[in-house]
Amino acid sequence: MLGTLRHRFVVQDSRVAAERFVSWVRLAIASSMAVVVAFEGRDAVPYPRAAWIVLTVSIVYAWLAFLKTSRDARRGATNLWTAWALSALSGILVAAAAAVTGAGHSPIIPVAITVVISTAIRFDLARSLAVAAAMAGSLATAILWMPRPALPWHERVRDAAWWSWLMIAVALLVGVLSRAADLARQARAEAEAEAEAEHRRLDEEHRLRLHLEGVDSARRDFLHALAHDFRTPISSIEALSTALARRSAELDPRERADLAGLIERHARHLSAMLGEVREVAVRESLGADRRVELADVYVPDLVRAAGAAAGLAGERLVSIIDDGLTLLRTDGEKTLRILTNLLENANKHSPPDAAVEVSLVQRDGSVELSVLDRGPGMPAEFAPRAFEKSAAFGPHRSTGLGMWIVAQLVESLQGTVWLEARPEGGLAVRARFPLGPTMSIPTA
Repeated sequence: MLGTLRHRFVVQDSRVAAERFVSWVRLAIASSMAVVVAFEGRDAVPYPRAAWIVLTVSIVYAWLAFLKTSRDARRGATNLWTAWALSALSGILVAAAAAVTGAGHSPIIPVAITVVISTAIRFDLARSLAVAAAMAGSLATAILWMPRPALPWHERVRDAAWWSWLMIAVALLVGVLSRAADLARQARAEAEAEAEAEHRRLDEEHRLRLHLEGVDSARRDFLHALAHDFRTPISSIEALSTALARRSAELDPRERADLAGLIERHARHLSAMLGEVREVAVRESLGADRRVELADVYVPDLVRAAGAAAGLAGERLVSIIDDGLTLLRTDGEKTLRILTNLLENANKHSPPDAAVEVSLVQRDGSVELSVLDRGPGMPAEFAPRAFEKSAAFGPHRSTGLGMWIVAQLVESLQGTVWLEARPEGGLAVRARFPLGPTMSIPTA
């Protein structure tokens, strides 16, 4: 369809240009006919009065046709019926001018060839042959039957046959060449349309390939995220269960109960993460519209569980909790994962004997969770990329997905997360999200 439309526009533009050019040539030829007849003199023109009337009409007609085609060209349109009528009028006037200026010996008679040529260029071969036949008939009639100039009959027949054959031959030659040019132009337009369609197809394939590569990259990132997120609780469960199995006789009932409790919490943590995996498989992303399950969370226990899951010794973990936030209504599993990842990151980058601080304060109806370390910090230019996928910095580089997971989980709690450099050295990661009762909870 695009190729057809393009071909139509090309043909339309070609016809407009052709009509404009023909109008200029028509005007020039009409003026030239008057000049030639004027140089011939009255004695050389059999019917001088009739000749000047026909030539005057021809010039006026040429100017009117020029104005008409110029106006159509400015509008970028052309009318085939107008072009056909102008060709017919041009043929009639040329035949009349030739008849009154010498018939077969008239200097005007070759102009008839230009009428045939212009018709053959603008129209199909059949129409050009029809015009050529009409011109041949008109000229033959004038040559054979005009009384003046007085010529022998055989000479009249010869001239009539010659000019008639010449009209038909020119129509055939120009018509065939014009048709060949039209076919070549059409073939070129179709080739350009096909090339453009092929280019669009390649672009579409390129976009599809990029999309598939993005999907594959997201799949790999998600698998890395799972491996990163599952590693800590699995390692903790393994270590705790080993200690419980090998040292069971040495432990008193309270210690065994504490170890079993830690194993249970890590198991619940893994169960929650598996639930997230199922949800991601359905929604195909870690988007912020995931279901939020609110519950009352005892914050000191949350901090201790996160510290243990992050492998942070109890004496290195310092917590500062507002009095009003001891019991926090939020999504406990998501908050635990956020805090665990942040503490694990802080532990990894802090000196072995440096404390890691956890702060929960209430600000303007929101909870601000902060994890502060005394590690090497982070360059200011890297901070905007800290929560991107696979962004990692420092001597203890990993996949970089831990912070990205934190950002996704904070977003699911309708919050924001950012980084700040500590004045005395180190890094502060802060997450702020609304209190449970003020959250807009999406339905499952």
